Amino acid sequence: MRTAFWIIRIPDDIWAPFWEGALILVVGIAAWASGHPWLFSSLGPTAYEQAEKPHLKSARLYNVIVGHFVGLGCGFLGVAIMNAWGTPKVNEITSVSMARLGAAVIAVVATTFLNLKLDSGQPAALATALLISLGTYDTAMGALWIVIGVLILAAIGEPVRRLRLPKPQAQ
Repeated sequence: MRTAFWIIRIPDDIWAPFWEGALILVVGIAAWASGHPWLFSSLGPTAYEQAEKPHLKSARLYNVIVGHFVGLGCGFLGVAIMNAWGTPKVNEITSVSMARLGAAVIAVVATTFLNLKLDSGQPAALATALLISLGTYDTAMGALWIVIGVLILAAIGEPVRRLRLPKPQAQ
């Protein structure tokens, strides 16, 4: 059990699912209200870490923002290196082209390398890199949607993460 709001003891099996759902709901409502796709698959694992595993380094605000932004940039790096701009998007066809495959591999390797160097590891950042490299969000507008979704989740997820951390014991 964790102490929430320093008063009420909330069982873990209630706390985590509630807040994970709430985090996704807030991003989803913002996306729905704006008419833009700010809710995307790599936010799910990030919300999970913020609510369920707040002690992990990857759940911290720095890691969430920098990790996903590195994945975003590396996704575009892979697409550029493989010149996959005009290649069919994986979600529109039933196979992966060699250009998209190469872009994905480059994106994942570069994301991992840079996040290690920047101490900004965030496993879901690899999913962000794949969203770009495989073509789901491989435009400037798609990049903007990812940035906005990550920033919304980070802004509401960090307070949830901090509430979930164990409170220091008074001495």
